[in-house]
Amino acid sequence: MSYVSWLTYGYGICVSDITDVSMERLKKLISMAPNYQKKLQGWLDDRGISEPSYEDYLESDQDYMLGLATVLKEVILETEDIDLEACDSHDGTEYLLYVPDYPWNQGKHRQLMTEESVVELFQKYVSILTDEVIGIDYQSVGNGN
Repeated sequence: MSYVSWLTYGYGICVSDITDVSMERLKKLISMAPNYQKKLQGWLDDRGISEPSYEDYLESDQDYMLGLATVLKEVILETEDIDLEACDSHDGTEYLLYVPDYPWNQGKHRQLMTEESVVELFQKYVSILTDEVIGIDYQSVGNGN
């Protein structure tokens, strides 16, 4: 018998702390990334969902089931060309992290060079979803804790 675990380190947010997001705010976030919005609409159309709920949008990530973390990741990737890591812990708590990367990967997407620029990025997009202050800090997320 074997056991596989993982641990992701980075600087970011606990997406599960973002609560009570309105459909209006979620749609505003998604509309910032037209290609992602089209992909989501295609997913909804394929399932015959003509009036999607908040949960319908979050369920579009059928690969990892990371909901709002995936939505934020995809919008930021398209609008800012910054690739963040969406992940969850062993208890299902969702995170979005700016993770350290190998030097040979750094030319693929735009890199942020200061802690302040990472904080500004998260604040910009989280403020679209909620007026609550969401903590931005170093995170260690694992599935075997």
